[in-house]
Amino acid sequence: MIVTGTILPAVVLGPFLGVYVDRWDRRRTLIATNVVQAVVVAALSGLVLTGEASLSLLFGLVLLLGTGATVVRTATGAIVPTLVAVEDLPPANGLLSVSGSLNQVVGLSLGGIVVALFHVAAAIEYDALTFAAAAALLLLIPATPRAARDPSQGPPPRFREELGEGLRFIRAHRFMLEIIAIGVIVNFFGNGLAAVVAPYASFVLHGGAEVYGFLGAGVAFGAFVGAALVGRADLRASVGRYTFLGGLGIGGSVLGLGLVGTFPLAMSLMLALGATLSVTNVPISVAIQAKVPSRLLGRVGAAFGALVSATGPAGPLFAGWLAQRWSVPGVFLLSGLVIVLVMGLGALTMTSLRSLRY
Repeated sequence: MIVTGTILPAVVLGPFLGVYVDRWDRRRTLIATNVVQAVVVAALSGLVLTGEASLSLLFGLVLLLGTGATVVRTATGAIVPTLVAVEDLPPANGLLSVSGSLNQVVGLSLGGIVVALFHVAAAIEYDALTFAAAAALLLLIPATPRAARDPSQGPPPRFREELGEGLRFIRAHRFMLEIIAIGVIVNFFGNGLAAVVAPYASFVLHGGAEVYGFLGAGVAFGAFVGAALVGRADLRASVGRYTFLGGLGIGGSVLGLGLVGTFPLAMSLMLALGATLSVTNVPISVAIQAKVPSRLLGRVGAAFGALVSATGPAGPLFAGWLAQRWSVPGVFLLSGLVIVLVMGLGALTMTSLRSLRY
């Protein structure tokens, strides 16, 4: 339920929020959203301390945080091309991915220690401070004045027209449709796997919370390494090929997790999974930022994310159902096999994405 709550805002609200990301100043949008998220997380800490953190309240707060995360993700993707030159998009996106992965490594590695030594509320309060710190750091980005609208262009377009413009861009460009096609399937199984990592750590690896934390940190550290490497690569003539290469690595890593039963091997595969996730995701971000006009980046990015994530909320439900009727390793085996097949067929048939360059 909680995992689904983190995904729903991107699917249901994402395309509509993208219109406002394109309308509003993106820097100010990022600052305001981080401030609101800091307040929401601080409120969660208060609910935990008073014992009022019911499942329904948690779900509501997760929806709010998921909405904020959707705005931040969309606005961040849209603001990057306005801050760096097109040839610097790979390292810029690589650095963004590296910083996010580093935060996950530190958070997952130390979170359990903080909770054990102090209280879960202390970890939540620290999380609230990180949102406030992010808002403060965003103030360091120079403000860029938006061009005034020319009155001779007539009245500004209606909300529905702006929304439709982003969707039309996606429909008119085959590489976008191909990314969405593979993304829908990969995201469905990927979100499902996130829901069974804890049972995998417990029932397959026979570990506790610390094993679960290390597995998550392994993915994050692998993503850190993968982002650092792909950020140095020249993607301009091979951005599509990197997407397929990384996707095959994702499927192979997931498939391997279904076959092993020891912590060292599982940890190695989690590292590989994180690295190949970056090899896939960074080129996709670069391709969208390079090929989509700046004025449409919020709408196209949000609509793209919503379409790719459309089946995501059903993924955890399917994974839980399959784990109960088959096994937890079986979820990894099936998911990995499907991802490998989808990526392999895509590499053979999706010529627009395979040959994409910018």
